[in-house]
Amino acid sequence: MSSAAHVKYVKSLYRRSLKLAESWYWQRAEFREMSVKIRALFDAGRDISNPHEIRAALMNTERILAANVHPTPFIQPTGYGGTKYERNVPVPEEVLRRGVVPVDNYQ
Repeated sequence: MSSAAHVKYVKSLYRRSLKLAESWYWQRAEFREMSVKIRALFDAGRDISNPHEIRAALMNTERILAANVHPTPFIQPTGYGGTKYERNVPVPEEVLRRGVVPVDNYQ
């Protein structure tokens, strides 16, 4: 059972697991240790061939992710919702063409 949809779903689970680990283990050494453990768990499940066991393993992974959700997940500073998102956005060309001069707060 290695269809393209299945591979995409497992990759999605792996990515979500790493993002969740990044939220809980914000120090690089701790995160790296946990990511190696996560990779070992996913590699151990690679050899499962029984469809019922595959389904059970995927559902177990979903349960673990749901049980360990972080109350304030890590957001990249420049990503949507981050502290630097759209900070110092350039003034649109149409505004400059109308003759509006941007104010520099540092002068």
